Parts: sequence; structure tokens; C-alpha cells
Amino acid sequence: MSNGSPGAKSVEELLRQHGFTPFHRMIVIVTGMAWTFVALEILLIAFSLPVFAELWELSGVGLGWIGSASLIGSFIGSLVLGRTADRVGRRPIFMASVLWYSAFTALTASAWSPESLFAFRLLAGLGLGGMLVVDPLLLSEYLPPQKRGRYMVFLDLFWPIGFLAALGMSYLFLDRMDGAWRLMFLVAAFPAFLAFLVRIKVPETPFYLARAGRTAEAAAVLTQVTGANVTPEMIAEERGPVRAPVGDLFRGELLRATIVTLAAWTALNFSYYGLFIWLPQVLPEVGDFQVENIYGLLLLSALAQIPGYLAAMWLVEAWGRKRTLASFLVLGGLSGLVFATTESYPAFVAALIFVSFFNLGAWGAVYPYTVELFPTVLRGTAFGFAAEGVGKLTAILGPLVFGFLRDATEGVLVPLVVVALVMTLGGVVVAMLGHETKGRPLE
Repeated sequence: MSNGSPGAKSVEELLRQHGFTPFHRMIVIVTGMAWTFVALEILLIAFSLPVFAELWELSGVGLGWIGSASLIGSFIGSLVLGRTADRVGRRPIFMASVLWYSAFTALTASAWSPESLFAFRLLAGLGLGGMLVVDPLLLSEYLPPQKRGRYMVFLDLFWPIGFLAALGMSYLFLDRMDGAWRLMFLVAAFPAFLAFLVRIKVPETPFYLARAGRTAEAAAVLTQVTGANVTPEMIAEERGPVRAPVGDLFRGELLRATIVTLAAWTALNFSYYGLFIWLPQVLPEVGDFQVENIYGLLLLSALAQIPGYLAAMWLVEAWGRKRTLASFLVLGGLSGLVFATTESYPAFVAALIFVSFFNLGAWGAVYPYTVELFPTVLRGTAFGFAAEGVGKLTAILGPLVFGFLRDATEGVLVPLVVVALVMTLGGVVVAMLGHETKGRPLE
């Protein structure tokens, strides 16, 4: 391993020097496809719940378990695979997770009972957990720092693509083809397998390689990323521990970062999954509006996510990560309260649009904020713990709590208000305790 020449630069400095390159455009698309698959997965289940309710005569709690199955798998997978990615590298998990998800999404088509459906969705969720942890880590460690915030938000723009794909597939297979859910899940597995083939060409990140003392490999990857000739001597000594105790997340300066990220991810997961998994079911039950065109309202909700991401994409650089995240959470929660309580149909539609706008924009802001709060040796662990561990635990609870409250109160007002309050509270915690990370280099 070379210690670098006197003029050597860190990986961060070399990425900054050469800016955004064609490699970065490719890696944004490849990692973004994971978001398309996750949205597709979550929303296909949401749109299928009425079919499963009729097929197996399931209660609200039973449907909540089906809706939460892949989230439970994602919770387990993220805790294990985030830590594994810090130990063995980002690339192995990056490769394996999408292939695993594709296989069990295809096997979902063979489900013969609620229990078997739950099992296949849980197993598919293990792959989702790997993608949700490793894809943003890998992207953040390739991007030049001056573009990191913007393109980390851009990653989430692939979510509404998955939403729209799920909406189209549900309309085709469930509505026009009279409940052909088995064929729908077979078709959904195919693009994920194609994504696995594309991922084969993606190398390990230069941050991880440099920290592991593999300077020659880091130089080769930086040459590929930047398009310039980077030699090992040009890379400054960065070797340090490639692992750190999990307990470090709860000590010193990192404790506050851990609390803030836990609050943000808890609020986002509970509110999004609690609401959107149930949305096709509850739209006809909100108020006395006699909703007829459910697919039209869902389309409006999906389209509203795109400007939400674009707004967050600009604001995280112009205004800061913390302010954008906190504001979007609070405004999303207030919109949710209007959605739940209004007696005006135009206000009901507008509130649904604003809930989607602010909630999904907050999802865009939380990714750069989280990855910039933690050092490389704990980034995967912290991300897995906060975003896909505790966050996904509340995502699991979201549909279950919603279903329980819906059954207990025989209505949707109380569960909708609870979702809105959780979102608002998360924004308040971020605003009060969070530190700004805009311009902070990765450590």
C-alpha cells in the first residue's frame, strides 16, 4: 500500500476535483432502479389487498400483516446487511440483494394461502432491506461532494416511477384482467432480474477500498469514475479501522445524530406505510364524498410526488438538509390532518396532493442528511439501524396500527389523524435537535 506522494489527495478531494461524470449518471440510474422496485413492491401489495380480502376473507388486522410482510423482511435484512456491508464491502450486498428480491417476488405467484403469501413477501423483503441500505451508501461514496445532496435526493425520484408502474400494473392485471395477481407478481420480478445483470459491472466504492488499505484498487476505480488517470500515489493515506463498535452510535457526538435520524426515519416510515398501503382501501371511506374514480386520485397522488422531490432536490443545496427535512415533515403532517378531517371535496383532493408532495419530498431530503451524519466505518451500520432497522420496525407497525384502529373505531378518521401527528412530531424533533450537514465532507 502506498502512503501517497506529498501532493496526494483524499478520495473526497479527488471526486470533488473531477466533478460529475458519465459514470455518475450511470450509477444514479442503476441505484435508482432499486427505488423503483421497492415502490413497485409496496404498492402492488397495497393495490392487491382488496383481492386478498375477498379471496381469503381477511380482517383489517389480517390485511395489515400481509401489507407489512415485506417490511418485516426488510427490517431483518437491513440490520444484518447494513453491518455486513461495512465489513465485506458495498458491492457484494449490492449484487445479492436485488437477485434475492427478484427470486422471491416471482415465487409470490405460487402462494396458496395467506400464510404462504406472508412468507414469500417476508423473504422478498430481505432483499429490499439490502437494497435500501446499500444503494444509497454506494451512491453517496461515488458522488462528488458538491453534487451529493442533489443527487441523493434525485435517487428518490425513482420512487414515483415505481408508484406509477404499480398503478398501471394493478389497473391492467387486477382491474382489466379480473384479479390476475399471480401473473402480476411474475411480471414484476423480471425487471429486477435485469437490474442484477446490469449491477455486475459496478465496482466497489473507492471510499471503502481506500479505508481498507486497498489503494491500488481504489485508484483503478477512481480512474473509471473520473475518466482521469489516477495512480495509487495520488491517493492520500486514509487507512483506518474498517469496523467500529455499534455502541459508538450511542456515545459522544454521534448520540445526537442517532436520535435525530431515528426520529426522522420513524416518522417517515410510520406515516408513509401506514397511509399509502391502506390508501386504495380508505379513499372511499374518508368523509362523505362518494369517491368513484379511485385510480384517478391515486394517479394524482403519484404525480404530486415528482414536484415534491424536485423541490427537495433544490432546497437541500439552497436551504440545507435539516431545514428541508423538518419543514417537509411538519407540512406533510398538517396536510394529513386536513385530509382526515375536511368536509370539502376540493380540500380533500388538495390535501391528498400535498401529503404526497411533502411526505415524499421529505424522503428525498433524509437520505443525504443521514449519510453525512456518520463516518465511513459506521455509515452502513447507522443507516441500517436508523433507516432500515428502527425505521422499518415502525413501517411494519404502521399498516398494523392503522388496521387495528380502523377495526376498533369502525372508521378511518382516528388512524389518519395518528399518522399525521407522528409525521408532524418527527419534523419538530429534527428542527429542535438536528445539526446541518450541508457542505460537511464525508469522514
